[in-house]
Amino acid sequence: MNELELLVGSEAFWGRAAADCAAARRRLLVQAMTFEGDAVGQRVAAAIAAAPAADRRVLVDAYSKVVVSDRWVAGGAPEIRAEARATDAMFHGLMKDGVEVRVTNPFTPLMTNYPARNHKKLIIADDVAFIGGINFSDHNFAWRDFMVRIQGAGAADFLAADFHATWAGAPRPASLREGGLTLISLDGRSNGTFFDEVAAMIAGATREIVVMSAYLTFPFDAPLAAAARRGVAVRLITPLANNKPVVRDYLLGLAARARFELCLLPEMSHFKGILIDGERLLVGSCNFDFVGHEAEEELVAVIDDPTLIADFIARVIEPAMAEALPAGSGKISRPRGLIAHGALKLAQLAARAAKGSRRTAVAWR
Repeated sequence: MNELELLVGSEAFWGRAAADCAAARRRLLVQAMTFEGDAVGQRVAAAIAAAPAADRRVLVDAYSKVVVSDRWVAGGAPEIRAEARATDAMFHGLMKDGVEVRVTNPFTPLMTNYPARNHKKLIIADDVAFIGGINFSDHNFAWRDFMVRIQGAGAADFLAADFHATWAGAPRPASLREGGLTLISLDGRSNGTFFDEVAAMIAGATREIVVMSAYLTFPFDAPLAAAARRGVAVRLITPLANNKPVVRDYLLGLAARARFELCLLPEMSHFKGILIDGERLLVGSCNFDFVGHEAEEELVAVIDDPTLIADFIARVIEPAMAEALPAGSGKISRPRGLIAHGALKLAQLAARAAKGSRRTAVAWR
């Protein structure tokens, strides 16, 4: 049976993860979309380098080669280019220390595969695994977020097999159910099946759905709107200080149209989760957006464990509700919301076109 632990906040997560990394003897497998050579990234890299595990590997998405501190490296300010150089030096330092490092889905010359990112966040230390939304960078650690620690050989082995498939450049969809936990790996090509499962869960809701996401978009919005129309209370918790303003504007318009209860957080929140009737919780790396649906590789957990769900309500949902801005905050005009919707629909076409992009992993160079 798996032991599940909710870790709210980057420091709580990293304090637990660092101890597990230091205790690992067989394997330490680390994966992130964003892993930067700033203070946080260097701290994580140092823990990996010092770990006694016989097998130490890191997978980082090619996104970290072109974007640091949420800004493009190309044409960026001197401090951004300096951080990109520090990131490169950090990974070369890890390789000198005997850690293998690979990059997932390198960009094509015209970056037509830009949406086809490996969005997973994962640490496996022997028979312990961490999944969720936290990347390894200063700005990601500053955002409100959480991870789930899973202790259990079966879950850790399943996630290690997923890591190895990605390492080999052959990601594949897979799932594992053990007790009150289901783990789902999405390969970026067949993610529509996952959407069908989520839509069915939402359709089965009878009382309340709580969605926490900074980036919720279609096609996940449609079943939520349908649930609201049939009388289910749908609550959307999302940040007003969103690092993607166009998505924020879309969500403000969506909440008004679909009559969701909107809870706006004053600071950037990277939480991602859907709680259905207080009994089933979906968490992981997926933002429940069109990119995660169309082209990104993701890890998701479906949790039916009542103890962890109660902890999630008490330590994530209730504090967020208490800190939410007053009702009526963040209103936008209908045209502005429609413009945001149109812009995201155009971006969806690019994500859909990237779905068939080649998935691979190559050595960090």
